[in-house]
Amino acid sequence: MEKILIVDGDEYACRLYAEQFVKEGYAVTCLYDGFRAIREIAINPPDLLIVEAVLPGISGIELLLKAKSSNPRLPVIIYTGYELYKNNYLAWIADEVLIKSGKADRLVAAVRRLSARSQEQWFGCTG
Repeated sequence: MEKILIVDGDEYACRLYAEQFVKEGYAVTCLYDGFRAIREIAINPPDLLIVEAVLPGISGIELLLKAKSSNPRLPVIIYTGYELYKNNYLAWIADEVLIKSGKADRLVAAVRRLSARSQEQWFGCTG
């Protein structure tokens, strides 16, 4: 079972996303600030990271940079309510940058796509 770490300062939204991914068969951890996420990534590395760009503690962009520096192959999705991050060149380090909407279907599709890509790379069947 793949582990997803969702980091979002909005606890309600984080729980809604988590419920969706649990239904999809993922193990999900929700955290609400960047500092806790850094510790969690070091202690219990996820298979995929979903992060809001604006977080308490450190920003989602800083968290993205730290996560990718320790594990460059970690798939990361920035899922933010702030359109301006689509044009932030540091956000481009993420595998996906998505703007939040009322539904999580684009987020679910991105997770499936990145999960499949990670499994292909793991088993050496890229193509």
